[in-house]
Amino acid sequence: MVIDLHIHTNRYSGCSNLDPVALVRKASRIGLDGIALTEHGIRWSDEDIAVLRDRVKESHLLIFPGEEAACYDRSGRFQGEFLVFGYPRSLGSSRSIEDLSDLVHGEGGVVLAAHPFKKRKTGEGFYGAGYGVYDYALDGLETEHPSYDPESASLARAAMTSLNIAGIGSSDAHDLRSVGLCMTRFFDALTDLASLCRAIRERRLEAQSSVKSPA
Repeated sequence: MVIDLHIHTNRYSGCSNLDPVALVRKASRIGLDGIALTEHGIRWSDEDIAVLRDRVKESHLLIFPGEEAACYDRSGRFQGEFLVFGYPRSLGSSRSIEDLSDLVHGEGGVVLAAHPFKKRKTGEGFYGAGYGVYDYALDGLETEHPSYDPESASLARAAMTSLNIAGIGSSDAHDLRSVGLCMTRFFDALTDLASLCRAIRERRLEAQSSVKSPA
């Protein structure tokens, strides 16, 4: 099964122009088996997803509710952005990664570093957790991301291997053309959030990308 695990829509992410119905139709058309809705600080409710499914009855796409949370330590220092699956409510974007991990793991969910080694435009530092991934209780991190250059991808893969955690691929799509640029292939059939979280914890997956790395 091939799933894009990091997508923002204009329903809840002000930075996105991606219509949810158009998203589902595009994902189905390009052969994805599922998508994850990971809005900034907001989790789609089960009722919201049921309404979306009703609008695209022709699609059998799996739609997983997730969330992207920005975390800050108690001094206000940015710790990174993290994808959350398996937590039943919106978490917002003000907790520390330590508190977020405790909450999510307490519900049986998983926490993954979003684009931890995506470089800032200034060339200094990362628009993500960076080397902080080595200090946090994570279940995985993005090893394939459209904004990675070869060095970023290498750093992400090294962290995945060293920490023995899952490496996922995801598009971080904010527009229609970006859907499916990077994705995750799961070795087993997924049916619900519990099976998604289990596959991530057990690393029964591999990251994939259709993006050509810059020379």
